[in-house]
Amino acid sequence: MKFTSYSPSPLRYFLAFTAAAVFYSGLGEAAAGPAVRVLISENKKLIRLTVKGGCQLRVLPSLVSVKRSGKLTGIAVISTPKGIQVGLEEFFGRGIRIEPKEDRDLYLDESRFRGSVDILKDPANSLYAVNTLDIEKYLYGVLHHEVAPWWPMEALKAQAIAARTYAFYQIQVSKTQEYDVKSSTSSQVYGGSTTERTRSKRAVDMTRGQVLSFEGKVFPAYFHATCAGVTAGAQELWKIDLAPLRGGVPCGYCRISPHTEWQSKVPLATIEEKMNKNGRSVGRVLKIEPISQTPSARVGSLRITGTGGETVMAAKDFRIWVGGNKIRSTRFTVMIQDDLAVFQGKGWGHGVGLCQWGALGQSLLGHNFEKILQFYYPGSEIVDHRLENSKSEARNPKQ
Repeated sequence: MKFTSYSPSPLRYFLAFTAAAVFYSGLGEAAAGPAVRVLISENKKLIRLTVKGGCQLRVLPSLVSVKRSGKLTGIAVISTPKGIQVGLEEFFGRGIRIEPKEDRDLYLDESRFRGSVDILKDPANSLYAVNTLDIEKYLYGVLHHEVAPWWPMEALKAQAIAARTYAFYQIQVSKTQEYDVKSSTSSQVYGGSTTERTRSKRAVDMTRGQVLSFEGKVFPAYFHATCAGVTAGAQELWKIDLAPLRGGVPCGYCRISPHTEWQSKVPLATIEEKMNKNGRSVGRVLKIEPISQTPSARVGSLRITGTGGETVMAAKDFRIWVGGNKIRSTRFTVMIQDDLAVFQGKGWGHGVGLCQWGALGQSLLGHNFEKILQFYYPGSEIVDHRLENSKSEARNPKQ
C-alpha cells in the first residue's frame, strides 16, 4: 500500500518549543465546545473575500459594528495607512471581523471557512487572517490532511482524539496570543471546510469532546507519520518530560508504511545556502557527521565541516533548515558524493506520540482506538472535556 498523498503533516517545532515546553493544561478551564483561533493566512498584500449569505462587519479591536452587508463576491481587502479597505470602503482600526449570517461559510481567496474571520494588519502593513470556529468543526478541516479518509474508522478516531487534544491544549496555553494554532505543519494542517470529508467528519463526531489526559490535565498529543520501529521521546526534542510522551515504544505496526525507509539526495549548495541564511556558514561543505544519538536511535547532533571552518548543531534544527520533505526524520546516515549529500533514513516526522501508519497497522489487526492511543501514549486516559468542565463547576460553585 502506498498513500503518498497522505504523507505526513508532521508537527514541527515552533509551537512545541515555545508553548508546550514547560507545562500542560488543566481540563477544568475549558467550556464545552471551545472556540479555536487558527492563523490561516499571513504576509498578504491583498485578500479576496466572498460571503454568499450576507455578513456583519466589525472594526477591531473595538468590535463596533460598522456595517451589515449583503452578498460579497470577490471583494478585495487591502491594508491602508490608517486601517483596512474592503472594496471601496475604508475602516479605521487594526482590522475587521467578518461574521457570516445564519452560520454561512465565507471564502478567503479560494478556500472556504466556517465561523468568523478577522483580517488584521501586521507591523509591516501586510495582512494576516485568523479563523475562529468551534473546535469540532475545526477538526472537520484537519483530519483529512493528517490521515486518509478511507483508512479504518478506528485509526481515524484515534487521530481525531490526538488532534483534538493537541488543539485543546494550544487553546489553553495561547490565551494571551492572537491565535492558538497555525493552519500549517507548524501546528496541524487545516484546510477549512473546503477539505472536509464524510468519513473524517464521522470520526470527529463519533469521538466528540474526547481528549487525552494525564494526571487530570491535557497535554500536547504530538503525532507523526512513521516511527519506523520505535517512537521518540518529547524530551529528546523539547523541554517537556511527561510519561505519555517519553517514547521508546517499540512499534512494528508501521512496517506497511512506504516511508519506513527512504533516501534523499540534497545538493550541497542547498545546505550551504541554508547554513548561510541561519548564521552558521562554514564555506563549502566537505563533511556532515552525526556525533551523538538519542535514546530512540535518532541523530542528536551533527558536526558540519567546510572550507571555512566547522559547526556543531542539533539534528532537529538541521532538518528544519534543509526541509522536512528532504530529510524526513533524524534517523539517518549521511555521506558526501560529489556535490550531493546522500541521506539514508527511516521514518517520517519527529517520531513523538502517535505513529499514524502504526495506527493504521493496528486498526487493520482489529485494535480499537482506545487500545491504539494507550499504546502510543502510555499512562494517559481518554476523558470527555465537557464532562470534566461540568465536574469542575460543580466542585467550585459560584458564590
